[in-house]
Amino acid sequence: MKKQLLFILLSSSFLWFACESNNENVTTEEELVEEVAKEEESMSYLLPSPLQIAEIFKNSGLTYIGDLTNSTELASSYNTKYSQKLNFGVYSADMAYCIINNQTQSAINYLSTLRELSEKMWMTDVFNTMGLSKRLENNVGEQDSLTTIMADLQIRLDNYLDENGMGYTGPVIFAGAWIETMYLGAKVNQTNSNDKLIYRLTEQSVVLENLLKALEQINEDNDFDELIADLKVINENFDVLEESEEAKLTDEQVEKLSLQVIDLRNKIIRN
Repeated sequence: MKKQLLFILLSSSFLWFACESNNENVTTEEELVEEVAKEEESMSYLLPSPLQIAEIFKNSGLTYIGDLTNSTELASSYNTKYSQKLNFGVYSADMAYCIINNQTQSAINYLSTLRELSEKMWMTDVFNTMGLSKRLENNVGEQDSLTTIMADLQIRLDNYLDENGMGYTGPVIFAGAWIETMYLGAKVNQTNSNDKLIYRLTEQSVVLENLLKALEQINEDNDFDELIADLKVINENFDVLEESEEAKLTDEQVEKLSLQVIDLRNKIIRN
């Protein structure tokens, strides 16, 4: 069943989004119960990093195809905060994809692009304090070291957003990263389908549910209505798992899912 799908979380950083009560005094038992229920619900908004998802996909057959990732030349065209956040996530996933496939120079190029976007988003300090380019260059070919560097970046980004009151940005960035990773998985699977990769695509239903909850939680001004609606359309592909003991989508269902993911990803990168 869908709720019973196994999803492996690696031991790196997580984005945790919890809401706090606006009521200073809880005067009745009913109000107390409501607050506890809200807090318990919010605790489920646990999202893995782009690196974690990329590694899970890599271990299941996500091979490297160089021309799949988003062009760094498009970065200058992202002029709204919304497109910058989403495509910061896209480029983060692309950087993770390059790192896990030992494409260090490409990873450095994506790092420069992330820095460019971070300046537009007022997050330059995340990069300035790490010496990331130098660290990447000094660890060419060292898979474990490159993975550690990417994980370190994610931790610092999470902390930066939290410390600067920008926690609402995290789910949007992750949405871009998740969509890009699903896009990479879908495109690679179209080229060379394998059951392990299809299982990984299927298991992402668990992550998508939490992503939707996180986005709905920060959508007080309805800024993300379109993104949420698009993701809900993708989520409908997993409804069949509720009605079946199969833990994997059929080839036909995977193709439908893949086409929708590809369309949404292309919509995002085209601004």
